[in-house]
Amino acid sequence: MRLRFEEDPYRYSAADILPLQLEAAQERLTAGLEHIPLLRRRAEDNEVGKLTESTDLVPLLFAHSAYKSYSESWLTDGRWDRMAKWLKTVATASLDGLDLDGVGDIDGFVDRLQTVGSYVTCSSGTTGKPALISCAAADLDIASEANVEGFSWSTGIAPAKDRKMFGLAPRTRVERNERTRLALIEAFATPENSYQLPLDPIGVGSIMAMIAFRRRVADGIASPSELAAFEEIGAQRQKQMDDAVSEAVDELIASRGQKLLLTGMFASLYQIAAGVRAKGLHGKDFRDDTAVLVGGGLKGAALPENYREFIFDTFNVAEGKVYHFYTMQELNTPFPKCVGGRYHVPPWVMMLPLDEPGERLLPTDQPVQGRAGFFDVSLDGRWGGVISGDRVDVSFAACECGHRSPNIGPDIVRYADLGGDKISCAGTIDAYVRGEA
Repeated sequence: MRLRFEEDPYRYSAADILPLQLEAAQERLTAGLEHIPLLRRRAEDNEVGKLTESTDLVPLLFAHSAYKSYSESWLTDGRWDRMAKWLKTVATASLDGLDLDGVGDIDGFVDRLQTVGSYVTCSSGTTGKPALISCAAADLDIASEANVEGFSWSTGIAPAKDRKMFGLAPRTRVERNERTRLALIEAFATPENSYQLPLDPIGVGSIMAMIAFRRRVADGIASPSELAAFEEIGAQRQKQMDDAVSEAVDELIASRGQKLLLTGMFASLYQIAAGVRAKGLHGKDFRDDTAVLVGGGLKGAALPENYREFIFDTFNVAEGKVYHFYTMQELNTPFPKCVGGRYHVPPWVMMLPLDEPGERLLPTDQPVQGRAGFFDVSLDGRWGGVISGDRVDVSFAACECGHRSPNIGPDIVRYADLGGDKISCAGTIDAYVRGEA
């Protein structure tokens, strides 16, 4: 973990760092066997106690679905006691002293967990059943610091507090996301010289409700009154979004003489850029040191093919001032994209490319395409091994940018979008954790 503070932690090859990674993973395994029942069960079933090579980790990796392996009825019926008991099967938190009296919904449950040091980050997925991923306080610190470090490594911009930061996407009520936002402000701007899109933070409950409704529509069971109510809510939210974008456009134009840091996803950045151009401004009207932080892909947004160029030209952004990264809620650290267009994996995360079922480690002596598996040494609140839902192209050779760390190509596809996401161990994990809870 000390390598986090090196000027260039991405200079190490996988072979350079593997012995140290295995030693660190063994320390995490020893501690995790004591606190995480699901890990203990996996280790016993597969007779794994000593990690001598990367393949030893594969049977201990949790499918990403492990974090939504509770019974959906516990959530819909408000069985927060059962939800808390389930959470302890996949996390290190003891939850001692947790008071669930008066909890009325998933947002209240998440808030109450924070009172005993369990910070849950949530992702809704496409089914409406959220993954609940437990973090310790130390994980929040590392995740927020890693984003600052990744931005500086990728762009060469030091944390000098000399920019005006614009948050140009809606906020969510997730503590990890909020800590990350505040860390960026602390490093590159100031609270007084930052701007956030003026929308109320989105709660996990409202996201779940929206996805669940769309599922009811797809199944043909939504009533006419439900459809009417949803359309009304949708129109209200669109009006709020349009008003917020209009305000953000005016604020950006008024601030164009400052050094700017724009953050968001491509869809929101494109909408803002279109608003700026509609008022007659474009690249020559902004300084040439504007920087952009953008996370994730398009998330289903329909944008024109030249959306990147449109955004960057609007704000006069050079490619070297763009921090684009790949990550997931199950990991602490974002993987920054280099000038060669590949995402680099830091030495405290083991890159474990797997076959599609998630059963076998693929050879690493040549570029390979497979399911992304990882072991994140930095994780404290849960087990660091995860089998993701992503198909990736991985190389363990030196990148054209000159860095020797394992690197992932830009064409990342979710197996769910390819006709299914079937991980061999997922059913076993789901049945076990529900039974334990």
